[in-house]
Amino acid sequence: MKKGNTTLVCVTGQRDCDRLIRAGRKIADETSTSLQVLCVQPTSAGDESCEELEYLRQTARDAQAEMTVYFNDDAALIAVGFAKQIGAVHIVTGMPEAPVNGFVELIHKLLPKVPVSMVGKEGTIYNICPTGKKQQTVKLAMQN
Repeated sequence: MKKGNTTLVCVTGQRDCDRLIRAGRKIADETSTSLQVLCVQPTSAGDESCEELEYLRQTARDAQAEMTVYFNDDAALIAVGFAKQIGAVHIVTGMPEAPVNGFVELIHKLLPKVPVSMVGKEGTIYNICPTGKKQQTVKLAMQN
């Protein structure tokens, strides 16, 4: 993989994060970048999410992406460090829900030049663009 030419998808251990991987694949194809998937689980996470993680790993494989899993209680900082390590040029996450945990905000603050796309449950992609770039909303056609 060429550093600096990667779209990074950040997933939780939830099965419905497959939509993030599919959206990341679409963005990676449109931007001619490779695709990486990152899941940061809390250190207290046990075996309860094994099936979901395996499903997401297979979804990532199907999207020609490698999935990396870390166990750490500071998901945003791990994601930022991983993004820097692989040279991510675009980050894809889910939409923050209440209560908002600051994940997206911290990523944007620490990586202000990297576009962040947030995928809603209905498939709409909302973009946080680097300063000076026009913000836009894109509707993603989800395919099963």
